[in-house]
Amino acid sequence: MRSSVVSAVSGRPHQRGVALAFAATVLAGCGAEPDAPAVERAPSLDLARAAQPIFGGELDADHPEVMFLFDLAAGAGCTGTNIRAADGSGFLLTAAHCVTEPDAQGNFVPVDPGRLLVVPGEDFSESELVFFADQVSVEPGWDGSFAVDDIAVVRFALGNEPPPPTIEPLDLDDDDLGSGTDLLLVGYGTTDEGGLNTERRRVEREVLDADAELVAFSQEDGRGACFGDSGGPGLVELAGQERVALVISGGVSDEDEEACATGFTLGMRVSGYADFIQDALED
Repeated sequence: MRSSVVSAVSGRPHQRGVALAFAATVLAGCGAEPDAPAVERAPSLDLARAAQPIFGGELDADHPEVMFLFDLAAGAGCTGTNIRAADGSGFLLTAAHCVTEPDAQGNFVPVDPGRLLVVPGEDFSESELVFFADQVSVEPGWDGSFAVDDIAVVRFALGNEPPPPTIEPLDLDDDDLGSGTDLLLVGYGTTDEGGLNTERRRVEREVLDADAELVAFSQEDGRGACFGDSGGPGLVELAGQERVALVISGGVSDEDEEACATGFTLGMRVSGYADFIQDALED
């Protein structure tokens, strides 16, 4: 059964209701082929123009695992978390709507991984590294609906670079998320200060409501996630270690108020997608 908050938007994906408007970002476009798996950022690639950060938060210097995901063809970006590094590859957990587009039949399919860049750093516009994606895995249930199965894993090549740090997803046995659970959101999205943002930011929230696949948190105080934070993590602490509890998907805000400053945001509860994530890591 859906939780009460989830029920408020169930059946109305991508639509504006009488008193509610969702604030999800959908990013898509067409392809480019890299020559090498990891290179210095080319000066001609103006990543700063792709900026779209945490609303009401502060700069984050503590989560190098959280990286910027840039779509070369669309000229837009999301956020993701490196959850594993092995055999010369990293694995970025993100949102499905950041890495898919509709085909001729209207079905949402993964974009060409050659057009995706994974950029580490506190300020992605100053990063000396860019990693090229080489595989995109999308939850099979994703069909473009708002906050339904909106989760994906992007594999990226490390080249000769050392493995980046990781944060593991929260598994079902350890997941006791409930109303009032503390969350830390991290992302590169739009800030309350306006204008373009290229810096990683963080903000503390609490779980408002949850079911097996979704987690909601309030933004009524003007703090939370915004455009560009999609795919970023909601982190919890377990036995002294941070774990990824959710992947930010999209939000619902009051129609007459500034987007991201009201309402609530929904994230995909990663423990509900443990099988998909494991398959993506082994594929």
